Amino acid sequence: MGRDTWRFHELDRERRKKGRIHPAWRGVGCLLIVILGFIGYAFAGWFLSKNYVYIPPVIRRPPFAPWLPQDLIVKAVVAFLFMLLTFTVLSVIYAVAFPIHPGEKDVPPLKRGDKERW
Repeated sequence: MGRDTWRFHELDRERRKKGRIHPAWRGVGCLLIVILGFIGYAFAGWFLSKNYVYIPPVIRRPPFAPWLPQDLIVKAVVAFLFMLLTFTVLSVIYAVAFPIHPGEKDVPPLKRGDKERW
């Protein structure tokens, strides 16, 4: 009886140790969002300087906020869209490179077959 509980304790300790994430990886997502925000803002400045899309003057300098620099709101929106798109692409690439493998406590996927009617 005592030996079984000791072995269970060892297995439980190994499971917990295996599930831990290295502390260096914990802040990578936050850092990635900050870096992508800066890159997105630089991309927005380049994009607006090339004039690929016509943006009306009312949007470039909004009348409700004349104290803001010209194109600040547009740059922020373009930077946010760039950051969102880039983070989505990186997440998809990560999901393809490292798929999730079900563990021992996960329910197996449902088998598709003949559906029974009630």
